Amino acid sequence: MRQIPALLLVWSVFAVAGCGDKGPDMSPIAPPSYDAESMAKSAIVQLDKNVNGTIEGVELDACPGLKATLASADTNKDNKLSAEELKTRFEGYRGAGAVAYTIKVTLDGNPLPDATVTLTPELFMSGAVAETSGRTDPDGTVTKYTVEKRELPGVAPGIYRVAVTKDGVTLPAKYNSQTTLGCEVGGGARGSSWTLDVKMTSK
Repeated sequence: MRQIPALLLVWSVFAVAGCGDKGPDMSPIAPPSYDAESMAKSAIVQLDKNVNGTIEGVELDACPGLKATLASADTNKDNKLSAEELKTRFEGYRGAGAVAYTIKVTLDGNPLPDATVTLTPELFMSGAVAETSGRTDPDGTVTKYTVEKRELPGVAPGIYRVAVTKDGVTLPAKYNSQTTLGCEVGGGARGSSWTLDVKMTSK
């Protein structure tokens, strides 16, 4: 019997859960359409400031999500990301609507409840995926997300900037308006467990 890939299974469960739900819109959304080659070329154009054909060094600082995936996407281990390496990585996103994803948020070592975590896709994602947000539970964890007023059990694969805010609490700009946080969702082995630990300090 042919096994259903774990990523597709997540999406299938979500689709069934939406039937007959009178609460938030849980109807299924088609898996994103990724143009891996176009996204890779756009990333190089946007981030390769020294025009040498790769994204490296301080250029990666401008895209925290790519910096976070460097070790995995850099197949020739030269500490640079080429268009071909990016294309290969982005091709791994295809076929999945949502990936089970857990975000754990702490502030000064303590879980931060009732905080909003927003994942904004990088410009080179070419509109394939939309901004995603979730709210931390009492343990500072996010496992459910909202995309365009729809609730999802995960996040669409892609490269994202991450911002954390909380009403009544002033967090350093490096975690929100001038975020240095980023992540990649998907792109690895099918069935991988994806978790992001956001460890913030108040200073």
